[in-house]
Amino acid sequence: MLLLYFASAILYAQTKATPADSKAAGGEAVYQARCVLCHGSDGHSQTTLGKQLGAIDLHSPAVQKKADAELKNVILHGQKNMPPFDGQITSAEIDQVISRVREFGKKKK
Repeated sequence: MLLLYFASAILYAQTKATPADSKAAGGEAVYQARCVLCHGSDGHSQTTLGKQLGAIDLHSPAVQKKADAELKNVILHGQKNMPPFDGQITSAEIDQVISRVREFGKKKK
């Protein structure tokens, strides 16, 4: 009986994700599907296509200082060589991608 209790407690802890964790996980999936070709998996935009198009480094202060609304506008309507994604991804997915982009701005400890 005690073993069953601990097993269920472990299972509960593993499946109990916070909204931020869920948003970041969803953002990673959308980022991998839509952004990685130009911005790279590390966000530094050093892919062949990213270099050719002059894709901005997502770690840069220029990106990280933008308000979420500004980033959402860029994702929806494009900017310079970045294509618009309006009608291709949902508003919730855009919010998730922005959450992922914000992760690039956090300093590694």
